[in-house]
Amino acid sequence: MAATLLLFACGGSTKDADDSSGASSTSLEASPQTVTTATPGPPPGATVEGFRDLQVGDCFEEITDSPAEDSAVWLLDCADPHAYEVYWITDYLGPGSGRGTSYPGTATVQNFSEQSCFDQFETFVGVRWTLSELDIRAWWPSEESWARADRKVICTVYSESGEQLSGTQRGSAQ
Repeated sequence: MAATLLLFACGGSTKDADDSSGASSTSLEASPQTVTTATPGPPPGATVEGFRDLQVGDCFEEITDSPAEDSAVWLLDCADPHAYEVYWITDYLGPGSGRGTSYPGTATVQNFSEQSCFDQFETFVGVRWTLSELDIRAWWPSEESWARADRKVICTVYSESGEQLSGTQRGSAQ
């Protein structure tokens, strides 16, 4: 998954009752506890989808073999077992967000992205993130992808226990 960092920086989050925002996060490189349930080949019924083509409500598994792992996922029907469901997509709108601007820095982009994902979690799932069995995983532009006008932030839910999800998590209150 290291190649994904060429397009997007990734973050996993941890629940912390003492954190007033309810979220803290580290980059993928610094979070070996991040649960990945990706399969080595295509899951039954999966199709390849460009990562940037994902839409809210899409369910997917990560592709773990080169060369597609940094730009595509295995798109699945949400009724089938899957690792992630997209629940929010936005463009980075923080400081320095305009086209042709220099990268505002990983911490700035990460903070904006994670806050955006946190803010939309309850609306999609139906329960506050701090009380949920689900966790948040966000993808945001890297410095390299920023230079190619990438500003997309993708917010997904996944099972905190590492179990596969089944069905949409929209309104699940899990």
